[in-house]
Amino acid sequence: MAAQLRSVQFSLRIGQQDLDRIREAALVSGETIARFVREAARERCMAVEARQPDDVGASCAESPDQLSRVERLVLAAVTSSASLRSVADVARAARVSWSAARHALNTLSARGTVRIRASERGRRSGVREVSVWEPAVASPDFEQLLAQATGVRLPPPSPTQVHSGPLPCQFWSLFWNHPDPSSLRLPDDEAYVANRLLNGPSAGGALWASVHISIDALRNCLRLRSTQPTTRALIENTLAHRCPASQ
Repeated sequence: MAAQLRSVQFSLRIGQQDLDRIREAALVSGETIARFVREAARERCMAVEARQPDDVGASCAESPDQLSRVERLVLAAVTSSASLRSVADVARAARVSWSAARHALNTLSARGTVRIRASERGRRSGVREVSVWEPAVASPDFEQLLAQATGVRLPPPSPTQVHSGPLPCQFWSLFWNHPDPSSLRLPDDEAYVANRLLNGPSAGGALWASVHISIDALRNCLRLRSTQPTTRALIENTLAHRCPASQ
């Protein structure tokens, strides 16, 4: 492996930092380093070809049944999760950029490999329509295309850092009727803090609470009758992202 890495580094004339990025990307995609480099070069060639006349770069043409590296990552992400509601969710799961995920989803949708399905979910506040990206298993080419994504190993999502300690001072003014906001601690006071931040006037406070307060406190806040509809939507989206298996 070390000899192969040195060969890649020498052939591409790249530094150690670039080599480390290539090695990490190859590990994520489930490919050997050599194949990853060939795929990346082919995709770059195709991108250049798209900007050239038709008689230039003909050697870069690919089989119509061959998925690109990004398309394999996106297909693996969609088939591995049942809660990807947006392009941003797919991009995050596949560890690609938003634009790359959008392009891959368009291509896969056109080929009938993935689709977006709308369904209605009952909530205390009423019925809500939810759209989710899912594999189109009935497509005649689905099994053949899915086989190309079999070796893809998606990295696990980074764990959310739940805050522990004093309430950050930038939110003290939101607890104006508390005798001493600086004394509030998490997780000891998280139920009270979550309700005030999520249902308060500060969008920044609500977003901070959705990321840094525990899932149990968010669920408790969701059960409160006083929780506003916009806050419910924020909490539901947060729970879908932080604990998709429970949705």
